[in-house]
Amino acid sequence: MLTFHSKSSLPIIKTAMASTLLIAAVQLMTGCDSQPSSSNNDGTAQTNTVDKDMAKNGEISVNSAPPDTSATDKTQTNDAAYLSDEQIVSPLGYQKLSFGQMITPELLSSLGMTKAKSDNEQCYYVSNPALSYIDKEYGERAAVLYQIIDNKVALISIQDPSIPFYKDINVGNSATAVMKVHDDELTYEVDKYAVDGDYYSLIANVNFKVIKESPLGESLKDENIELNNKQDKLPLQIEYHIKGGQKLSDSTIKATEWTEDNESLLKGEVESIDIGIPEAIYLVEGCS
Repeated sequence: MLTFHSKSSLPIIKTAMASTLLIAAVQLMTGCDSQPSSSNNDGTAQTNTVDKDMAKNGEISVNSAPPDTSATDKTQTNDAAYLSDEQIVSPLGYQKLSFGQMITPELLSSLGMTKAKSDNEQCYYVSNPALSYIDKEYGERAAVLYQIIDNKVALISIQDPSIPFYKDINVGNSATAVMKVHDDELTYEVDKYAVDGDYYSLIANVNFKVIKESPLGESLKDENIELNNKQDKLPLQIEYHIKGGQKLSDSTIKATEWTEDNESLLKGEVESIDIGIPEAIYLVEGCS
């Protein structure tokens, strides 16, 4: 007859189980100590680890400082100015030539510009032979002319209807469109040789206001104008040469003297557009 001593084996089992639990607890604690402290409430260590991983993958971490876009903004601004200077005739100039810029034979050669035949070394025209168009009346002509006075760029003249102008007016547009773009702030001047008023000009001030009127027939002088922007070194004007009009009551009408009757007489279309310093705008016969 077998006899089981169950009472005597119970303490041994309890002791073994306790030892096992103790060893497991020690291993668990040791394992926890070896792990990164990702259990912190602020989650800093875990975020830093994610940041490093994202940086390796070329991504921007949510905790990274925002990128400095000032350099990009300046570049985009400069690009916009460059684009305007290159492709649109404006107060900035056109095709790497700006108003007041000194002109030398070397510069003209580097830009592919040619000088028109002239005995007047103080006033002459240059153009780019590669930039031309076919006019129905005159044949092949320069799309854009640069007037040089005292070896400086004084005026840019647009002859080709496809050349863009910063005022959104092109050769061929109506006199009404010109008036609308400039809010009627223009002066009228009939061409010297157009007795019937078929040819006339509408003139707008670009970057200055008149503080003293010059005598009739005289160009504006520097002491009679005030620049709107201190960064502007030269006063500039726009002159729209218009054909197909008729003579008004006076050869010159100020912007403050426009009436509905006078405006209704403004017929015709833009034949060419000049932008330049007043000295060049008011030359009756150009450089001749």
